[in-house]
Amino acid sequence: LEGAQVHPRRQSQRSAGGEEVYLKECWPLVHKALGDVVTRDLIRLLARSVLFEQMWVTLDTTLMIKRELANDPELRTQSWERFLPNFRHKSLSKRKQPKKKMVKKEYTPFPPPQPESKIDKELATGEFFLRESEKRRKKMNEIKAKQAEALSKRQEQRQKAFTPPKEKPAVKKSKPVTAENKIDIQAIKEKVKKAKSKKLGAPPVNPETPSAKDCKRKKV
Repeated sequence: LEGAQVHPRRQSQRSAGGEEVYLKECWPLVHKALGDVVTRDLIRLLARSVLFEQMWVTLDTTLMIKRELANDPELRTQSWERFLPNFRHKSLSKRKQPKKKMVKKEYTPFPPPQPESKIDKELATGEFFLRESEKRRKKMNEIKAKQAEALSKRQEQRQKAFTPPKEKPAVKKSKPVTAENKIDIQAIKEKVKKAKSKKLGAPPVNPETPSAKDCKRKKV
């Protein structure tokens, strides 16, 4: 490590108020530490964790808890595992798997088969025994066939721009008349006749009862 990295990390071991010095019962100096064997091992462990950027804070918390438990006469002889913190390292994200994985082929002692040469392919198809003029004619026919296919595809794409899109019908299709939706015309006509015969806000006229004008005529 370079000096610019070592000095601030080493300074973090020596707190300003001396709390860590009192906690570990060891006095870390610039290049040394004074204390017994146990405390020197703790200082060595802490120094390595600080220099290599490990979780040295967990060591401080465990030391503080052990100091308090050692002063308690009841808990001094018991197990301290239930009181000590259990710090877990954060699980790092998994490495991204490549999209294309290279599958390792099985080992075979035999060499791979030799690929066919151009002459072997011509012998298999029979082109090797053709004349030069026949080979040229066959090659030109293949080129013309490919050109005709490409031209037909190009014309189809051009014709797509001139084809009109499908339009929706302006008149909606009438739904089929069912027994539930069928309208009773005769019943509607009878309702209209009854409404015309009745006067709004007046009692129905009874033809059997004589009117006031008929009574006057009889008196005269």
